Amino acid sequence: MMRSHRETAQAHRVREVEDSQHRHPLLLLVGTLAFLMFLYGGFLAQQLFDPEAFPIRKIAVDGEFHHLSAAHMQTIVSKAVHGGFFDVDVASVRAHLLDEPWVSEATVRRVWPDTIRVSIREQVAVARWGEYALLNPIADIFVPESRATPPGLVALDGPIGTEGEILQRYYAMQKVLDDIGLQVQRIRLSERRAWIVDIENGATLVIGRHAVDERLGRFSRAFEHVLKGNWNRVALVDLRYTNGFAIREKSEDIDNG
Repeated sequence: MMRSHRETAQAHRVREVEDSQHRHPLLLLVGTLAFLMFLYGGFLAQQLFDPEAFPIRKIAVDGEFHHLSAAHMQTIVSKAVHGGFFDVDVASVRAHLLDEPWVSEATVRRVWPDTIRVSIREQVAVARWGEYALLNPIADIFVPESRATPPGLVALDGPIGTEGEILQRYYAMQKVLDDIGLQVQRIRLSERRAWIVDIENGATLVIGRHAVDERLGRFSRAFEHVLKGNWNRVALVDLRYTNGFAIREKSEDIDNG
């Protein structure tokens, strides 16, 4: 005989109750395990970020140094490191390193289990800028201690923002003057954009604002025939003329205009 609808429904309810009774202990077990794992995860995270659990014990510094030292870099890093291995702020450590004027670039990374490794690229000074600063090859200004300024650098000076222009102009001028055996000691660009070049023997070239390459070329071509024999007596060469230049000897008053 077929069961009535009432008997069938009653049988389903009985099975649901039985299934619920079987599932209840399983759900309780899963919930308990999840709670314990959550607690353990929190405990583990606390241990990982506890400075006492994984302290930094070693600072390794790489780089080729002329004005800096590995010991000095280690001191900067040690003062900037706060916390254990997992919570060291490497960006902050790098920022502290870049505050050192002679540091051009720095990379900082963790090395398991207790080391901070630092790679340093030192600044290269190619010219002096103004009274206290230096320029690197891409005309960035940096200001180290005055006693650390390398000797023998050309001195460049001009309005802020013209560093790159003046550095490139120096390279071009020195290339021309190399052919006649002269060395640039200083280049100044005035607020009116006039170029003044001091040569190592004490002479000054007043080039002015216009036709800089043409005027310097004219000076170079005339040097061998007109100036070379008496160059030590020359105080100033004024190149601000269309077809020539004016010369002042060292015994005369000098006005650079």
